[in-house]
Amino acid sequence: MKSDWIDLGPVSEFPAEEPVLRKDDAGRRFACVLRGGEVHALDDRCPHQGYPLSQGALRGGVLTCAWHNWKFDVASGACTFGGEPVRRYATRIDGGRVLLNRAVDTASEVRRLVASLREAVLRDDPARALRDGLRLGALGLHRMETGLGSLHLAFEVLAKDGAERAEYGFDHGLALLSDLCAWVERGWVPAEEAFVVAAHAIGEASARLGPRGKGAGRATARSPLARIVEFELDEPEKVSEALAAERRDEAEARMRELVEVRGAAGARRALLPFVAQHLYDYGHGAIFLAKALELAERFSSAADEVLAASTVQLAWATADTSLPPFAATRAALARLAELPLPGAEAAAEPASSSGAGPAAAGAAPLDPAERAAFEAEVLAGERPAVEATVRWLARGAGPLALLVAIGHAAAVRLARFDSAWEQRLDAEVGVLDVTHAVTFAEAAAALGREAPPREAAQLAVLAAGFVGKLRDADAAAPPASTTPAPGGTLLQAAEARDVGGALAIARELDAGGRLRAFAELAPFAALDAAVRPIFTAHAVKTLEALMRLESSDPQPDGAYLEALLTYVVPVRRELHARRLAAVAKKFMSDGRPPEGLY
Repeated sequence: MKSDWIDLGPVSEFPAEEPVLRKDDAGRRFACVLRGGEVHALDDRCPHQGYPLSQGALRGGVLTCAWHNWKFDVASGACTFGGEPVRRYATRIDGGRVLLNRAVDTASEVRRLVASLREAVLRDDPARALRDGLRLGALGLHRMETGLGSLHLAFEVLAKDGAERAEYGFDHGLALLSDLCAWVERGWVPAEEAFVVAAHAIGEASARLGPRGKGAGRATARSPLARIVEFELDEPEKVSEALAAERRDEAEARMRELVEVRGAAGARRALLPFVAQHLYDYGHGAIFLAKALELAERFSSAADEVLAASTVQLAWATADTSLPPFAATRAALARLAELPLPGAEAAAEPASSSGAGPAAAGAAPLDPAERAAFEAEVLAGERPAVEATVRWLARGAGPLALLVAIGHAAAVRLARFDSAWEQRLDAEVGVLDVTHAVTFAEAAAALGREAPPREAAQLAVLAAGFVGKLRDADAAAPPASTTPAPGGTLLQAAEARDVGGALAIARELDAGGRLRAFAELAPFAALDAAVRPIFTAHAVKTLEALMRLESSDPQPDGAYLEALLTYVVPVRRELHARRLAAVAKKFMSDGRPPEGLY
């Protein structure tokens, strides 16, 4: 730490137990207190809103800001009531004069600010978290080339902290963080606003929670737990074995070992076989794994926490396709296991240096007529969807090509959603249920690009069955367009909650215009479409998934953008108290579950 000592004047001019203001020649302000023969110096700007601490009151070594009653221990700068701590400066008395060191110990300041930021997230205080994030950025340690600018380190702290404290593993707040970071890097949303949204989503879900499991599964390669599980570098499948047996701590410990030695690629290889076996937690198993891999790539120092959190989520997940309603999907997966698939012999090969996995060779598109016929079967129901998928795979169709068509069918299904479901008091069906078919299809495609052919094929069957299973969510007629306001833009129609007008504008756009529309609507989805973080997370991840699906579709049309508009533009009830009460009363009366889509 460098020294930059300045003279604040004779100690005789510092009254005991009273805050006084001192300035340097650059106008920087210091609130100083003589107490117990020592001068304590704090930044005069209250870290809350900048009001002068030198005008506050001192009692028992605690300086209280006069404006909002925030209280600071002058000996440490710690905030004892309010929010974040205040910066403290080293001082000494030499020859009867008070000297102050203006130099900042960067390492110490980073530790202080990171601790305060984490405390802010723990308390679900996004405003404080952002202030601390901006202070971290002001230290100049960020890497501008990442696209996150001065908030890069703050976003990284969010990822690590959120993953560490997620009680049941990777969650919607972390998935939202992944997409918002991408949006900031593209220039779609301001970094500060994205940070507030992500900090609130992560903070709300894990408010007041300490590190998950009090350290369970947090062993390193040299720890006793790691020795107990006898991690073997050549057997990453043991992670899947531990997950299947619900040995959660072991699975998490093995994953941390694997990330340490083999990085995110090792985690992908270990978790893909498990994720490709079933539809987990309404698709969240694959959706969250794809987002966790993206976060791990973006924030390498948080990779172990993020991928451990993904492993924990899978350890708690329900295998939906093991349940009775998904008999057709299970039968299709059994038939698939007996099929010889092109390139399946390369299943054990790692991804190439270009990033394309073994399944990438199967990405050649279906011709338009074949694809239309296949999508019609996917939309017809679970059984026709999975049977058609296996049939096409048996003919040699690539799983990635089928996933493109399945993703398009998922968008069509979302656009058809019957909002009458959300008005019923005897059901728990909502539009978020159908958005999962879209985000799962996109995640399956993302994971499938790096997967061996058989696992990519399994993901295609699961995605098709999921889309088909949600058939009962369809309305009798597709959404209609109406005449928009004269001269109005798509964003203006969305902000006016004019679904018909927005659809009319969207249907006039070409392929380039549709892709630009996703960027135009991103701030609305992240900042205006919803209030509760769970709804914001779905709006953001659905927009991102639909944009990616359209971008990768060799035969794009307006289905992706129309699906987004029919979902995100209407005002939707975020807390349906009457439904919650009715469902609970009905269950206590007849002991039966509410109506659902399957």
